[in-house]
Amino acid sequence: MIGDSQVGVDRDDNIHIKNVEFTATKGLWELLTRNRVDKDSVTTADLKQYKTILEMTNAHLEGYEPHANIRTSKGLKYKEIISKLFPGGTRQSGVEAALRREWITY
Repeated sequence: MIGDSQVGVDRDDNIHIKNVEFTATKGLWELLTRNRVDKDSVTTADLKQYKTILEMTNAHLEGYEPHANIRTSKGLKYKEIISKLFPGGTRQSGVEAALRREWITY
């Protein structure tokens, strides 16, 4: 399960959620399964897919409810990724690019 949705994985390790297929990449698997993400493995396309998955499943929201507040945490994944994908609790475009630029400076 991710958020409120069941997840399927096919023979090619592609991810299926709500009849949508997401192409498996090392970066996307890092984002989905790790608390400490290897930033060198994550591309902008991976961040966009991850954000789409979070929005589809409400995994980043309290109680997985569509109109709930973003579930905050002191964890690294929240601080370094989720909070930047959804700054101020809003869904703003271009956030993925800003996050990618920040990672390049590390």
